[in-house]
Amino acid sequence: MRRRRIILFLSLFLSFGISPCWSGIIIGGTRVIFKGESADTTLSVLNKDAAIPYLLQTWIEPFTGQGKDKPPFTVIPPVSRLEPKQERVLRIIKTKGELPSDRESVFWLNVKNIPPSPDKEGSKLEIAIKTRIKLFWRPAGINEKPETASQKVKWQRQGKMLVVTNPTPIHINVIDVAVDGKPLELAMIKPFDTLQIALPADALGKTLTWHCISDYGAISDAIRQPL
Repeated sequence: MRRRRIILFLSLFLSFGISPCWSGIIIGGTRVIFKGESADTTLSVLNKDAAIPYLLQTWIEPFTGQGKDKPPFTVIPPVSRLEPKQERVLRIIKTKGELPSDRESVFWLNVKNIPPSPDKEGSKLEIAIKTRIKLFWRPAGINEKPETASQKVKWQRQGKMLVVTNPTPIHINVIDVAVDGKPLELAMIKPFDTLQIALPADALGKTLTWHCISDYGAISDAIRQPL
């Protein structure tokens, strides 16, 4: 039988939780905060499989909707072999390139694990899984934390729109935003940004609920406030 190999690439966009258990790879974080005072930062990657090694590829790319300029970061090692039950620490280094000093910048950190090719003839499904998490560059001197920054976010109802303003220098990651139980599509508020979100036609109430996500991926208790 002629060998037939099918390579399936899956992109998993994780805002919380860990990489899927069936991927064989566990990433030691749901986001990375790179503080400007540090020369580098790290992220651990574990191969939990007892028998299968993986080829690991890592790279950083611009965040969605933020152009195509090459990010001023490099990951070491960019390519490596992860043996069964082996853990590796990825080192992220800032390279030459200017970033705003008055606010956070955000990028995608990609981790792709590729299983070995089959040794025998026959059909085989090989799954190469790409997981990507947010990398936040927090310049030196910015000490704001999501827990305190979230208290400064301003929410205002203007007719059929919800106006959201983040007056802080860091990104506010949110989840389960709702007006009187009616869910809204919102995941992140950029530094010093104002957003307008269309309210559902049946969202007639004036009570807003939402949760913020910490630097470590923890979800806060529900925040409730009037509009």
